[in-house]
Amino acid sequence: MNILNYAVLSLLRSWQKQVALIVIYALVVGFYASVVFFTSSLKTETSQTLQDLPPLWVQQLQGGRLVPMSVSLQDSISKIRGIKKVFPRYWGYFFDDATGAVLTVMGSDFPNEEIGFLDFNTESKNKNGILVGTGILETRNLQLGDFLSLNDANGKKVSYEIVGAFGAKSDLLTKDLIILPIKEAQKIIGLQDSLCTDIAVEIYNPEEIENIGEKIDARFSSLRVVTLAQLSSTYQTLFSWRGGIFIYGSLLSVLAFLLLMWERASGLSSNEKKELGILKAIGWQINDVLFLKLTEGAILSITATLLGIVLAYIHVFVFNSPILKPFLVGWSVLYPAYELQPFVSLGDILSVFSLSVVPYLAATLFPAWRGATTEAADAMR
Repeated sequence: MNILNYAVLSLLRSWQKQVALIVIYALVVGFYASVVFFTSSLKTETSQTLQDLPPLWVQQLQGGRLVPMSVSLQDSISKIRGIKKVFPRYWGYFFDDATGAVLTVMGSDFPNEEIGFLDFNTESKNKNGILVGTGILETRNLQLGDFLSLNDANGKKVSYEIVGAFGAKSDLLTKDLIILPIKEAQKIIGLQDSLCTDIAVEIYNPEEIENIGEKIDARFSSLRVVTLAQLSSTYQTLFSWRGGIFIYGSLLSVLAFLLLMWERASGLSSNEKKELGILKAIGWQINDVLFLKLTEGAILSITATLLGIVLAYIHVFVFNSPILKPFLVGWSVLYPAYELQPFVSLGDILSVFSLSVVPYLAATLFPAWRGATTEAADAMR
């Protein structure tokens, strides 16, 4: 009988205790893995959706607050050397009384087929047709071809035909989004014809983004320059900070569990001591005993870790992370809910294994060595 088979049989002799240990261990690992999977997926999806934004845009500030800016500023900005294209953007927020959600309104005159993330649409000759995120359809119980009623800035109710919708892959960016023709968007968010929300800037050489941003900042003191890199860094920092709080908490839980296992393993029971004494009496060496205990520890820790990873995946990507999401996504009570797309990297898996398996094996090594170095006669006495 080889050591692996003996280790399995040894664990099965006290299977009830081992099952209880694996369940508790898996729950602790599952909580930590849930935080890792959630924050990693959120960062990845955010990074992917931000790629379609312009590399740089400028905003008008007044009293430290964002205010509408003159469309005519795009002519002055476009004269700066290195700028490829300048175009105004029209967007704002709309509080939906019917659902209590805060929606994002954006104006665009691009043909539907030129707008990214659009998974499906219907043919319509309605020039005032709108595109909506899946959250709008869900919260209003609407379908393509139905009409969505909104109140404009003057309180007048206006209805628009829904001619297209975005798919679930872009939910992080488009779940609460409504795209209207520019003129209609201006009515909803209260923009005059000569005003826009901000101005986007495209640049020939990506390496010159910071330099051109500094030129705009120096020439227009009342404008704030925002780069895509800055926005991406802000989101990454925000998610890392929120996720870090729970990661530290789960780390403490894992360490507390490992300390408990260390205390339990440090005091070998009389039956375990007799077993080690018998093994040494029949010719087992110290390294054989150590390998046996490490094998038992590996079976337990790997089984619990795999179970914890499965539980974490189900919790985050199947049940939409009901435990963590309210804390990690602070604005979810205002915006329509969205589901993260499943994403788990090899680095995430290795991170979970390195925290759960390696320390557990280390915690079993010292008591196993102490038992292996005990004389056979003393162990069986």
